[in-house]
Amino acid sequence: MRPEEADLAHRLQRLVIRLNRELRWESAETGVSSADAMVLFDLRRHPGSGVSDLAGMARIARSVISERIKRLEAAGLIARDTVERADKRRVGLVVTAAGHEALTRMARIRRDRVAERLAALTENERRAIEHAVDALDRLPQWRSGDEIAADAERQRVKAGKGTTS
Repeated sequence: MRPEEADLAHRLQRLVIRLNRELRWESAETGVSSADAMVLFDLRRHPGSGVSDLAGMARIARSVISERIKRLEAAGLIARDTVERADKRRVGLVVTAAGHEALTRMARIRRDRVAERLAALTENERRAIEHAVDALDRLPQWRSGDEIAADAERQRVKAGKGTTS
C-alpha cells in the first residue's frame, strides 16, 4: 500500500467514526439506541429471523442480542411472528408498525441533519461529495438488492441527463 493510500484510508476512517458518533447521538431523539436500531434494520431486512440469526448478522454474542430483543419487544418495536416451525424452540421475530415508524423517523432525522450540513456547502463542494459518495458506495463488500437497484437507477438517470434529444 502506498503512503498516500494509507493516509487517505486513515482520514476516511476517522471521518466515518466522527459521522457515525454524531448520527448515533442524533438517533437518540427517537428513543432507540443505534445498537437496537441495527437489530431493527436487520430484522426488517430478514423478517422471521431468530436470536441466533440476528447474532450472526451482527457478529455479536447471542446474549447481547437477547438483551436487545427484550428491550425492543418491551418497547413494542418488535414482536414474535406467528409462523409454525418444526423446531418449537425457535422463535421468529418481526418489526412491528411502531418499529417501522421508529426506523422511518430515525432515517428522516439523520437525512435532514446531513442535508442541512450539505446545504451550507458550495455547489462545487456538494458536487465533489456526490462524486465521492458514488465511489465510496462501491467500498462495502455487501449490498442489498434495493441498494443495487437504486444505484442502477441513479446511473440510468445520470446517463439520461447527459444526452439531449
